[in-house]
Amino acid sequence: MMGDTEAASSLQRCDPRVIAGYVQFCHSASAADANKPGKKRKKPRTKDIPPAVLETRRKIQLCCRDNDLPLAITTFHSALQNNVKLEAQTFYILLNLCDGTFAERTGVHVGTPRAHTNPGGRDDDKTKSSRTIEKTDSQKTKVSPAQISAECRQGHAHQIHELMSALNIALTEQAYTALVRLASRVGDYDSAERYLDEAERTQQCKVKLRMYSSLLRAYCGELSDGDGVTDTSRQRSHSQEGLSKALKVWKRMYDHSGGPSSGHPDYRAIKTAEEKAHASATEQPNQLFGEGIAPKITLSECEYSAIMSCATSLRDAPVMERILSDLAEEVLVPGSKTTQMIIDWFAKDTTGSSGISSLDQVTLPPRHSASIGAVINDNCQGWTIHRRCGIESLSGELKLPAKISTEATKFCLKPVELVEREWDALRAMNSAIVLEGQVEGNVSKFQGGRKGKKRPRTGEGGGNKSQWRVDAWQRFETFIERHPPYGAVVDGANVGYFDKNFHGSPKHVDYRQIDWLLRHMLEQEPHRHVIMFLHERHFSSKLAPGWAFPIIDAWDSDRAPYSHLTVYRTPAGMNDDWYWMHAALINGGKADKQVLAVTNDEMRDHHFQMLAHGSFLRWKERHQIHFDFGPYRKQLGRQEVILDYPSLYSRRIQRIMSDDGEGDAIVIPLPKKGDCNRFADGLHIAEDGVPEEETYTIIERVK
Repeated sequence: MMGDTEAASSLQRCDPRVIAGYVQFCHSASAADANKPGKKRKKPRTKDIPPAVLETRRKIQLCCRDNDLPLAITTFHSALQNNVKLEAQTFYILLNLCDGTFAERTGVHVGTPRAHTNPGGRDDDKTKSSRTIEKTDSQKTKVSPAQISAECRQGHAHQIHELMSALNIALTEQAYTALVRLASRVGDYDSAERYLDEAERTQQCKVKLRMYSSLLRAYCGELSDGDGVTDTSRQRSHSQEGLSKALKVWKRMYDHSGGPSSGHPDYRAIKTAEEKAHASATEQPNQLFGEGIAPKITLSECEYSAIMSCATSLRDAPVMERILSDLAEEVLVPGSKTTQMIIDWFAKDTTGSSGISSLDQVTLPPRHSASIGAVINDNCQGWTIHRRCGIESLSGELKLPAKISTEATKFCLKPVELVEREWDALRAMNSAIVLEGQVEGNVSKFQGGRKGKKRPRTGEGGGNKSQWRVDAWQRFETFIERHPPYGAVVDGANVGYFDKNFHGSPKHVDYRQIDWLLRHMLEQEPHRHVIMFLHERHFSSKLAPGWAFPIIDAWDSDRAPYSHLTVYRTPAGMNDDWYWMHAALINGGKADKQVLAVTNDEMRDHHFQMLAHGSFLRWKERHQIHFDFGPYRKQLGRQEVILDYPSLYSRRIQRIMSDDGEGDAIVIPLPKKGDCNRFADGLHIAEDGVPEEETYTIIERVK
């Protein structure tokens, strides 16, 4: 068996003469196929694909499963020498293997065959034989991924890219991302920029943040290991030139996003209109987007941290002020690493700014948030940093450490509401989802949030596809505009189906459960009018049980406490989420008409289509009431209802003044248990060891 070091050193690139011969072979084969008479060729079935092609595909997929780059490259070179016509997917797999960053994230590439075993636990002869062959092949070239240098990986990726270009195989965004990552990792920034140039000109490539991220972070001095994890112990030196180039990558990413993707039905027409507008040098407004209208890409916490680290090292105050302001707008609760980087900036603020800023050379994307304020203390006295401060939840008053706390120094967190343009955007997008089935340009078949495919937009009886929907929605808009002031909307289905997804549960909602919550709200706050939304099918005798109708009749009566309740039956063919969402948003921005929404639904299907600079997440933070049910209370005649109201303050980075008006501070929320619910995808969770209670870092300006 070949030694690890020997195998790694033998991982040589393919002879250019072999590649030239392979390209000539492929072009000749394509020309011969094109000259064949007959009907338009269909996509070949698996049984029509040559065995050598299938075997090569299978071997490389197995190498991807095992993260075995040497064997994949050996198989690849053998296919070129034997003129085996490779498929585009095989090239994509090879580029991802060269990158190596997928291994820890997914383990197995899409399309990798699974191992087959018999139910009885014994392998048949054929399976056992193939496994023996696979094991033998792997043993011959078994090399740890860490033993293959980034330079070696980049060399093979570059050669594969050149071959794909010669064969006119378009690269996908994922393939370009792998190339840019490899070039950034070895410091070949010129190649990384060229790959970005090519990607931005490729119609099939829909640009994403990850394609730009590695180059931006590399310019900021960060290096990544083979699994894409930042290695802070191997940072390159920070420089003003590097920071300027990183900011230019940010602007470049912004400029090349936000337009129509190639999947949009009017892609060509929109591109032509954009080119005409660009020629006249007119400013383009931000577009609403879905899957067919790509968003104006914003940075994530990862990129913000890299820029902050570089700006701190260079003492670039204007850059730090901009990044911290954007971070406060986009990231509700930053991670521990990001918080420490913010602290590092203020801990070093004893000499002021360097006076030189990269913003003098770069025009950044337009900002969507107000500045967080000065990050330099003009009196050169620096900042006092208070760590892990508690908070009084009823008032929002922050608890400073006892040894420095005085009656004269009190800081209170404030609520940060959406501005009017954000309310307008949310209302417009919700209406677009209702009337068009999606935000303009969204061509995805799915609603998002695991709610399946979108509902067809055909009318009843095949008539006008949207008129009946428009009529139903207009009736509702008229109803809600004429309705007396109300303070809360209830997602009836979410309450009725709460904790009812067990095997054998009824198809109808739990009417008693809905009634308990409504009575609780109406009795506890009789001044607050409530509108409950529930689909009309739940009022049908075909679905609702007989015992539920007295409850329904009570909802419609004027008896106390139901006199302050309105029940709206949403029509068939319409999603009731659209209705209570609209009722919650319609009065947004009006201080005297703020409406709360009672639901445990994280609304990921809405976020899937309505994402607009984080405003949807911030709306949820300020206006969503979560609920739960406790034990049965005999004196009430129902189960206890537990409502979790929004806090009186916003748990986010913000600049606040002391109560006496003499001091100011920047407050940063620290992660705590349960923070996974603060993200729409439900995947981001707090780090291990974080506390259950809210804690904050307070960075106070020294007077």
